[in-house]
Amino acid sequence: MFVALGLMLLGLLLGRLLRGQGWISLPGRCVSPVILLMLFCLGLSVGGNATLMANLPLLGGQALLLTLAGVAGSLVAVRCIRRWLGSPGLPPKAAKATSQDERTL
Repeated sequence: MFVALGLMLLGLLLGRLLRGQGWISLPGRCVSPVILLMLFCLGLSVGGNATLMANLPLLGGQALLLTLAGVAGSLVAVRCIRRWLGSPGLPPKAAKATSQDERTL
């Protein structure tokens, strides 16, 4: 974990120091293909694991339940925060809307 964080911070530092170099954009163009290759390899390893494939319906149901619970919890938290802190009102219009503006709404 610390190695991964250290490498990320080292990359940030080097990117900052080498900003403006033409070749520094090359790794940025390689990120998406590398991520797709990693996802493909992950799929191969999951598909090759018989135990995991047998339990996939159960794991998928649990993942769906956790996702829905997380979204519901976030919505409840936003509602509570808005109630306690007050919901900001819409800013007043600077000028009265013309008939042209009203037709576009």
